[in-house]
Amino acid sequence: MTKTLDLTHLFKKALELLKTDLSKAEFEHIEPSASWFLNEIHQRIRSWDESSSISIFEPYWLNKNANDVSAEGVAKMNKANFTVFVNDPTTQEKLKQLLMLRKNADLDYRLPAKISKVGLIEHLDRFNFSRGNKPVFFVHRMLIMIFPELFTSIADRVKLDESAKVLGIKSKGVAFELVQYQLRDKVNDFIIEAGLQNESEFVKRGIAWWVLDAAKALKG
Repeated sequence: MTKTLDLTHLFKKALELLKTDLSKAEFEHIEPSASWFLNEIHQRIRSWDESSSISIFEPYWLNKNANDVSAEGVAKMNKANFTVFVNDPTTQEKLKQLLMLRKNADLDYRLPAKISKVGLIEHLDRFNFSRGNKPVFFVHRMLIMIFPELFTSIADRVKLDESAKVLGIKSKGVAFELVQYQLRDKVNDFIIEAGLQNESEFVKRGIAWWVLDAAKALKG
């Protein structure tokens, strides 16, 4: 019971920090921008003919509005390698499978394992680039953009693992998609317990991003 109360306190602080940040003039555009952008992507997915090319989605993955879903920071140096990776035939096939899952599958607890089974991140792990680093952040963010209701806004794996540790989630050797869902599931439990179901998807997705800052604030 103590642990539950501690997590509730932690999530409340994370929500407070998130709301404070969003209220600042320089950040007030982020939520409406991200919401509009993701809505446009998912309208495209719903109307997409599965027998046709997935090229219509390419402009979205590195769009400037994608930074409002999850900001790239220093990861922008890997954009060229992301383009190489996305245009790879095997990547294209796996991405098509993911888009089909998004269009046809139920958004429930069974879906993260199906997403992981497609093997997009495993393919990235094996992929050889002629130079530079693997575009891990951008691939993670692409998954978040396709399945925002299941995941958090944390596209950086190190931050994800550190946040998971604070929440008592074992993440070592666990697929990105499964760790993401476990974090989001804990946030969803808090949302229900606190009666915050009317909060926006942006806020629900963003709470976990502030867990580390909330933990520091509470310790201080």
